[in-house]
Amino acid sequence: MNKIIANRRTALKVFGAGTALLAAPYIIRPRPAWAASGVLNVTTYDKFLPQEFLDKFQKDNDIEVRIRLTDDQGKQYNLLTAEGANPSTDIVTVAGHRYSQFIKSNLLQPLDTGKIANWKNLNPAYQDAPWARVDGNLWGLPILAGYEGLARNIDYVPEAPSWEVMFDPQYKGQTSYIVSDFMTIVMQYLGYDGDFVTYVDKPDVAQKATNEARDFLIKHKDMVRKYYDAGSEVQQMFINEDIYLGHSWSGPAAKLIMDGHPIKLSVPKEGTFGFCYTLNVVNNAPNAENAYKLFNAILESPEVGAAMTRQSGYSSTINGVGDVLEERERMASTLPQEEVERIIFFSSVNRDMKNEMIDRATAEVKAA
Repeated sequence: MNKIIANRRTALKVFGAGTALLAAPYIIRPRPAWAASGVLNVTTYDKFLPQEFLDKFQKDNDIEVRIRLTDDQGKQYNLLTAEGANPSTDIVTVAGHRYSQFIKSNLLQPLDTGKIANWKNLNPAYQDAPWARVDGNLWGLPILAGYEGLARNIDYVPEAPSWEVMFDPQYKGQTSYIVSDFMTIVMQYLGYDGDFVTYVDKPDVAQKATNEARDFLIKHKDMVRKYYDAGSEVQQMFINEDIYLGHSWSGPAAKLIMDGHPIKLSVPKEGTFGFCYTLNVVNNAPNAENAYKLFNAILESPEVGAAMTRQSGYSSTINGVGDVLEERERMASTLPQEEVERIIFFSSVNRDMKNEMIDRATAEVKAA
């Protein structure tokens, strides 16, 4: 995930000026080209919206969809703050744990689910998730999710209901993980809040919890064959059978499964963390009604969600996608409902404290 380049001061200046204009005499200005009634401007990531789906939507609704690709949350934020009250895009694609900055800068408008007849087709785990509701409002349509899971070679580890298996002596030297990410999971395993949401204004409590997770990982350091950073590293260790167990993000594990390796990814009973990409209607969007038509069309059929999963590599948020995917695709990209509900999606709350403490503890684990 890329870091957001914050510029709240600029945003406040822009919107402050816009508010002042409300008291000024009304001036008729030419309507921008992007505000045409049959147009929808979408800023999103490559491979998120399938072209076949877009072609059908444009034909059925007589709406031209103009896609602007992005590769960074900060670029979207900077674009919106620069354009102020006259945005050139109607929809942006924001990760849930990045909501806070966009919302505080008045860059998004609350989502009106009453305008989305197919809202019921969204998986219940995403319909009113705590991370998606800020200041009493929902702010986007969840479309694709990534999560951390327990990956295992099922030829050697047939069952793994708990993260405890990562510390089972019989698998000594046959496990691997990203230290910073796995530390927050260990905090959950030990009964603490690995996302630090409940530690606002409680640095002493947060530090104690972090220290216990750090010490636990140091105590069990002999379980680890290798700490890794890139998904390709854990993939190669599984392929070589250097490891039988590992903490893995869903993408690298899904690739192994699709390639036919005997790998299974699951969410143990203690839970895990994930992130979710959402489509968000921009504040003052010139074609907001068309945005809602797109949202409704995305949720209309699980085939759309399946196509999004196939080409993006992320898991769909839409009901019934597992029934559409082929067996191996389903193994790679879906979870049982009870495991989906164990995913805690990253919050935008208290991230500075979390990052500082986890980064320091990570360095201490590696140095021990």
